[in-house]
Amino acid sequence: MALIKVKESRSVADFLVCEVGSRSVADLLVCVTESRSPARNKDELWCFVNSASVADSKICFVGSRSSADLLICYVNSRSAAGWNRNDHELKGRIA
Repeated sequence: MALIKVKESRSVADFLVCEVGSRSVADLLVCVTESRSPARNKDELWCFVNSASVADSKICFVGSRSSADLLICYVNSRSAAGWNRNDHELKGRIA
């Protein structure tokens, strides 16, 4: 699972994320969980945290696909979550 801290400033974020509405367009299908313990080292399971010091990654949401490092689409189940692009440069680097 990835512990994610949302930042308002692009300059302090590890990468820029754009949420898309279509699973087929997304690089990564993300399932949000409230618990930190369901899985370790899983890019696709995100738990949002309040502290940057405990976060695995700091992200900044952007509105433009072209300026984003990662396109995500939220899904409701862990089994549906995962990478659509196996060759993405962030694979294995989010969690």
